[in-house]
Amino acid sequence: MKKLSIVIVTYNSLNDIINCIDSIYITNDLLVNEIEIIIVDNSSIEVFTEMQMLVCKRFENIRLIHNPSNGGYGQGNNVGIKASNAKIICVANPDIIIQNPMFKKVLKSFHSNKKLSVIGGKQMGGINLSFWIRPEFEFFLLTTPLMIVLNKLNVYFEKFCFISGALLFIDKEKFDRIGLFDENIFLYREESDIVKRFLKANYTTQFDKELIYKHLIDDRNKVNEFAFNEEMKSTYYYMKKYNFSFRYFIFQRLLYCYIMKYFYFLTLKKAKYLEVNKIIRKFKNFNF
Repeated sequence: MKKLSIVIVTYNSLNDIINCIDSIYITNDLLVNEIEIIIVDNSSIEVFTEMQMLVCKRFENIRLIHNPSNGGYGQGNNVGIKASNAKIICVANPDIIIQNPMFKKVLKSFHSNKKLSVIGGKQMGGINLSFWIRPEFEFFLLTTPLMIVLNKLNVYFEKFCFISGALLFIDKEKFDRIGLFDENIFLYREESDIVKRFLKANYTTQFDKELIYKHLIDDRNKVNEFAFNEEMKSTYYYMKKYNFSFRYFIFQRLLYCYIMKYFYFLTLKKAKYLEVNKIIRKFKNFNF
């Protein structure tokens, strides 16, 4: 049996996947035959075939699964997890690059803490956010500065936060007990959902600042129509699932945007002003 199964869900990720796999092998501190890499590709058959040729030409013993239904991040990961052979699963985005050896440390953490369900690491990229507050706890203007400070200090509160899903290590048996990823969530809020279910089942979660990885998200600051709609749909589902007020969530987000809008207006930051104004229109037009 393998000691670690690494599941990577891809969608048109040809530009990222090779560097991601390279980083896994370069930093691997287990025996080569103790890990397995499973790629679940949600792309078209043409893109999958191209990826298959690209990956197989460079690497050996990597399992590729075509998932044409493209049920989203969670559904794709569930496909890979069900096909895996190890007790510990690593769920990784294709656009991450592992920076230091970490697999032995992760396995040791799970072995020493039988209540531990999931471990997340230190994310470098964007504004270096490794964890964030769950949506039911967001609070007006305080959320962003508070989370930036807590991330800088590496202070993670599992009761209120979720760990970034770009790189997660999960106990497969415990994950199976809580039902794996909720496939009703296509994209966004998956981490909040699984952390909430793990805690409800009396398991613990952990953030480890020594597990460092780079996440290539520096060019994702623009408002994207698809991403915005998917985040709102997933948030609506999540809040309804756990009996929280989605309307209050929207109210807080809108209030924050209006305050930032007038701040940018007064400080003559036209580009920022137009960007936040665009977000306000999206909130107002969102059908919920």
